[in-house]
Amino acid sequence: MRPPSPLLILLYITLSRSVKVVSKRGSVDGCTDWSVDYLKYRVLQGEPVRLKCALFYGYIRANYSQAQSVGLSLMWYRSSGLGHSDFEEPISFDGVRMSKEEDAIWFRPADLQDVGLYSCVLRNSTYCMKVSMSLTVAENDTNLCYNSNMRRAEKAELSKSKDILCPDIDDYVEPGKEPGHHLECRPKQWRASIILKRDILSIQEVKEDDIGNYTCEIQFGGFVVRRTTELTVTAPLTDKPPKILFPSENKISNMELQLGSALNLTCRAFFGYSGDVSPLIYWMKGEKFIEDLDEERVQESDIKEHLGEQEVAISLTIDSLEEEDLGNYSCYVENGNGRRQATIQLFRRELMYTVELAGGLGAILLLLIFLISLYKCYKIELMLFYRRHFGSEDVDGENKDYDAYLSYTKVDPDQWSQETREEERFALEILPDVLEKHYGYKLFIPDRDLIPTGTYIEDVARCVDQSKRLIIVMTPNYVVRRGWSIFELETRLRNMLVTGEIKVILIECAELRGIMNYQEVEALKHTIKTLTVIKWRGPKSNKLNSKFWKQLQYEMPFRRTVPMLTHEPALDVSEQGPFGELQTVSAISMAAATSTAMATAHPELRSSFHNTYHTTMRQKHYYRSYEYDIPPGGTLPPLSSLGNQHTYCNIPLTLLNGQRPPGKSREHSLEEAHANNAMLPLLPRETSISSVIW
Repeated sequence: MRPPSPLLILLYITLSRSVKVVSKRGSVDGCTDWSVDYLKYRVLQGEPVRLKCALFYGYIRANYSQAQSVGLSLMWYRSSGLGHSDFEEPISFDGVRMSKEEDAIWFRPADLQDVGLYSCVLRNSTYCMKVSMSLTVAENDTNLCYNSNMRRAEKAELSKSKDILCPDIDDYVEPGKEPGHHLECRPKQWRASIILKRDILSIQEVKEDDIGNYTCEIQFGGFVVRRTTELTVTAPLTDKPPKILFPSENKISNMELQLGSALNLTCRAFFGYSGDVSPLIYWMKGEKFIEDLDEERVQESDIKEHLGEQEVAISLTIDSLEEEDLGNYSCYVENGNGRRQATIQLFRRELMYTVELAGGLGAILLLLIFLISLYKCYKIELMLFYRRHFGSEDVDGENKDYDAYLSYTKVDPDQWSQETREEERFALEILPDVLEKHYGYKLFIPDRDLIPTGTYIEDVARCVDQSKRLIIVMTPNYVVRRGWSIFELETRLRNMLVTGEIKVILIECAELRGIMNYQEVEALKHTIKTLTVIKWRGPKSNKLNSKFWKQLQYEMPFRRTVPMLTHEPALDVSEQGPFGELQTVSAISMAAATSTAMATAHPELRSSFHNTYHTTMRQKHYYRSYEYDIPPGGTLPPLSSLGNQHTYCNIPLTLLNGQRPPGKSREHSLEEAHANNAMLPLLPRETSISSVIW
């Protein structure tokens, strides 16, 4: 028999010594067991994998060929579970998908059913050695080229360099083939500062955009082998202690609080990136940790993190401040580079501050109540004062000729009484006199200013449209005779009231609730969109500083005019021109216009008119609000018989100029004016005037 070579003798001595060392670690069934190797095989389903026996790569100083040459045989076992004590059974290789090649098992490719522990046993008749390797097979994440649980994790500091390796691919690299690198499973056009070196992706200057999943893949046979690395970018490693953001560092902040009040102290600090060292932040009162006093009072608030740098806050809450809670509270922050602190000192607030605050709030409340009461009581006076000194004239109606249109129904002479006289005097004298001569407004009074150009309704609509306000003097006679019916008949007038195009001022001269058709007045008020109701209270409203006139002036459009305080006639008799004997007068002249025309055309009516006026059998005709009498049994002559010229009554100029005959009272003058209805012929010069004046 040939003696063994020196190499075999050396290998045997090495294996024997190894067995002696391993035997100290324990043996199972006479075989030294090294348990599970630290190297774990993790592979994606469908990829090839080479599972190598770890005994030849760290446990013995011999390779597979040397062990085989001294009579040692290598056998493989598999347990379906990942526990080392699970039942093992020998592996039968089919030579196609799974095969044994020297010191390794090849899976082409690996499948999910291949998961488990694979044990390789090296033995002969005198000794045995065993080690196990774990194999994990998993599927890709949905729509991805990797499994999140199988990624390698790497960190890189901002602005520094970083190499990303493609690990464990040496067994799969074929000649002439280089691995490719992808970012998030998609090809990437790398910037100039990123260099590819076979299985290394070298980033020269790391940026925040470099965060992501890097996958290297290589073709091996008909399969693809992939390795994925998750790169996390952090801020540069700090060498400074944390910084307290609130309260101020190295300074005592004072706080004054009342006993029994709630308190919340928040300490906020900034921690630079310090690797895996966790930030440390806590409160102390004096020399004691707050957690030792009351753990429920301290609560760590939100943590904001970016690139490994953190902003951390911790709150100290006291529901009801007590005497023993007063004192110094310090917030401490620490990392591996040092410690910082900030202090807050709590004082008790004296009661005097509360009293002063209550007194100030009370004074403000009283002042506010006083101002509101003053405004409610003197709203109109305040607004008039403001308009008089700071206001500007209304621009909405600057294209209109009149400030107001005055609507009033005259009283029949047979219905005259002391009350009706006062109402008519107010409507026809006092109201126009004050508004025009004292306040300087320009009124349109139909009996005085209407110049007929068409039908009466059309003339009224035109004149109302040229007025900024509509003043309705609401008297019992106005209600009974439904003086507002003209505004209901004309569509244009009704639309102006309903839409608020014209502002209506309703003056009530008497109590109207007992009148027969008072409900129609209420309906009229609801129809008008912009309405103001003002009550005339008789003698109480006579003075110009009364509430009535102030409210009326407030509702009228504002204008800066010099009031006309004179009581002289508007025109002197010597300056009256071609219309010297024709004056703009009230309803006296207008009411006689049609009657005079009739008397001129039919002299037989004149002698009998005055005699029949006071008889009980009277007939009245109202035409355009002008009143004239018809003798009993008489009929109106045709209008064509009156001629082409309008005729006018011959009224004394003293009356036309607004003057009264000397020695006659107001009441006597009015009675005489109504009684003197004799129709007098006009002068030829008067009848030759153009018919545009009516």
